[in-house]
Amino acid sequence: MNDQEIKDSGRPIVCSVSGGKDSIAMALWLKEGGFEETNDIHYVYADTGWEHKDLYSYIDNVVTPLLGDKFHRVMSKKYPGGMTDMVLQKGAFPSRMGRFCTEQLKKIPIRDYIRGLGNDPLPINAVGIRAAESVARSKMDRWEPGSMLGANLCDTWRPLITWVVQDVVDIHRRHNIQPCSLYLRDKHASERVGCWPCIMAKKSELLSLVKTDPDRIVQIRSLEERVAKRAEGRLAESGETFESRGIGRPAFFQAKTGRGGECWPIDKVAEWAQTEKGGYQYGLELFVPNDPSERGCQLWGLCDLPDENGEFTP
Repeated sequence: MNDQEIKDSGRPIVCSVSGGKDSIAMALWLKEGGFEETNDIHYVYADTGWEHKDLYSYIDNVVTPLLGDKFHRVMSKKYPGGMTDMVLQKGAFPSRMGRFCTEQLKKIPIRDYIRGLGNDPLPINAVGIRAAESVARSKMDRWEPGSMLGANLCDTWRPLITWVVQDVVDIHRRHNIQPCSLYLRDKHASERVGCWPCIMAKKSELLSLVKTDPDRIVQIRSLEERVAKRAEGRLAESGETFESRGIGRPAFFQAKTGRGGECWPIDKVAEWAQTEKGGYQYGLELFVPNDPSERGCQLWGLCDLPDENGEFTP
């Protein structure tokens, strides 16, 4: 379907909003194009309970007033406490091989919201994905029947697929909307917004974490201790230990070392993040997948990516 056909259809549109520059550009484009007058618009933000305080401030003070009563915040019904609740209940952290964080905290809550709209007519999921972000995204179509969120749930629409970062900047300027302040810091500016930190964080993001948010380091350290204690208790029920199973104690970050990776406690991660390029004998990006442009939540259009130069130009 083209844009005019979508307007004429009157089908409900669910716009995935993360608070990042591309998702806000998507929302501004829908408002600018008059879709709020022709379609039932729902701006949906999946709150993981694990995002930067500045992003929460941006959501509360900029995004919510901008989008009004069409803005909806959703959270996991199974894990209402978000990331912390989820890892404690599971006694495990998400990993490169098991990214259940995206599934449980983002995909399922948005899927449930869309299901609540019914399928007559079938909703449309609008996502602010741009082809310039990665090779994989350059192969995506503007319109795609169906959705990765679920069979027969909705169709997928990517109106910004041909946009470059300057288009994103321009629409923010036209509406006099600043991006989240995390993009604009003089030191340790963020390249993306979303979970703080993501289990697939880049070294630069980890350095920013160490330098700007020591309280989060303390929180992660405490969480690692609590998750390890719970996991240890579950192993003990079957007469096992970490040592007998040949596994390390669970930790928030899993480095790409050895078979299946090695869990690194947050203090080791923090020390490594402050080393020069290469850091000991390890590679620059220990925790990101081979294609960092396709981290789990980014596949769903729920988090933002850096632009072509790795930065945001205000």
